[in-house]
Amino acid sequence: MNMLCEKCPSFCTNRLSQLRSASLLSCHYPDRVSGSGFSDWLIIPRKTAKTMIGQTTNIRAGFLRIDERGGTPKFLQIANGIISQIEAGVFKPGDRLPSINEASTEHYMARATVEKAYGTLLKSGHITSLYRQGFFIAQGRALKRVLFLTGKINESNRTLFNAVSEQLGKGYKVDIYTYEYQHKYLLDSLENQAGHYHYFVLMAHHLFETDELRKVLNKIPTERLILLDDSSIVSSIKCASVRFGDSDQFRQVLEQTASLFRKYPVLNFITTDNQYIPAEWYNTFWSFTEKYGLKGRVMDAVDEVPLQKESAYLLFDDEDLVKTVQEVISKRWMLGQQVGVVSFNDASFKTIVGGGISVIKTDVSAIARNLSAIITRNQKQTVRIPMQFIPRGSL
Repeated sequence: MNMLCEKCPSFCTNRLSQLRSASLLSCHYPDRVSGSGFSDWLIIPRKTAKTMIGQTTNIRAGFLRIDERGGTPKFLQIANGIISQIEAGVFKPGDRLPSINEASTEHYMARATVEKAYGTLLKSGHITSLYRQGFFIAQGRALKRVLFLTGKINESNRTLFNAVSEQLGKGYKVDIYTYEYQHKYLLDSLENQAGHYHYFVLMAHHLFETDELRKVLNKIPTERLILLDDSSIVSSIKCASVRFGDSDQFRQVLEQTASLFRKYPVLNFITTDNQYIPAEWYNTFWSFTEKYGLKGRVMDAVDEVPLQKESAYLLFDDEDLVKTVQEVISKRWMLGQQVGVVSFNDASFKTIVGGGISVIKTDVSAIARNLSAIITRNQKQTVRIPMQFIPRGSL
């Protein structure tokens, strides 16, 4: 039987009954063989070696696309390019990659750059190597990659990200990237990663639709781009979307709870830097207070003015919520009677604190389910998730 070792390309015809029964291959060189007659540290499965050597396809170095002006290091561009081809099913297990010399010569770059790229892929398990044979695409199930782009990572985005990852399951790898509400950061990330992910989920907050943004987004096939939240600034892009939290929904929730808010002559809208608040919500808030004869105030922090009786507070930040409840308790006021509180986004502690905190929320599990369905079924559709008011004792 033929035998092959990872350290030498030679085939031999030594018959080793121990290996035949185990369907294994090993090396016949004396200096690499243990006293038992076969190597005890270089054994590889016959099927793996046959795939790597006997049924291989040579990948040409020209497949690489290197952006000389891009912000992503070249070794990462190489590694990401190979990963995307694996996950797209273009490169198959056992296909032979260009040698380090071939790749470096073809693209006029240092051998060390290619070595670093291949080393990264070896560590991640995407490729394997055989001594004097080269580098090969490894056996394994290809994952589909999803890039979740958000302006800022906060608690609500993190909860949504985790829910989407759980819904998609083991066949998908979901990464999150924050562009810090900076137009340039978003453009750079989309430019650099456009070829390396199967799907892009974009929460386009605090951005303006520009020719540059449209040009970059148009590089992504529309079936791979999904807009999340009220991302109306890229309305010209016809792709799938999961919409929630728009000003109409906010208005409807306020209208539905008007009888509760009218218990309090003053309604405070407490903003925060930790949470995205659509600009249209401010107009909705002022329209609501004017319609129902309430005194409205918008503040950047809950302690901007002293806490007052006969006032209700719309709170986005959970730290502001805790401060408010603690102060109400310390003053021996009645929460839900003398002071009203409504928090945005639900959490388990809000069912307990202060006898229960009323919340305005969007069902995160519904968002995750619909987003996952769009991805797994490759559907181009728009889904709207309603906003909900959960009444508890604090209002």
